[in-house]
Amino acid sequence: MATSKEYTGIARQRMDCLRQSLTSKGITPEGDDTATIEYQGVKLSVSYDEANQVLKLNILEKPAYVPESLIWGLIDNSVQQCP
Repeated sequence: MATSKEYTGIARQRMDCLRQSLTSKGITPEGDDTATIEYQGVKLSVSYDEANQVLKLNILEKPAYVPESLIWGLIDNSVQQCP
C-alpha cells in the first residue's frame, strides 16, 4: 500500500469539515493548510492546495502493527462523510 495519497475536488468547506472531524476525535492538526498530525503513534504530513482543491497526505511514521490500509481507510471514510 502507498505511503502517500492525494484527494482531488476538496473545496475549502470540505477541508474545514475534515478539520472539525479530526478535532472532534481529539486530533488537533499542527498548522493550517500545511500541517502535521500525530495520533497514537501515527504521524502524517498534510498539504492542502485551495486553488487546485487538492489535499495530499503522507504517512511519516506508524507503528509496525498498524497497516497503511487501516490509516487510509479511516481517512477515506472521513473524506466521504464531509460534503
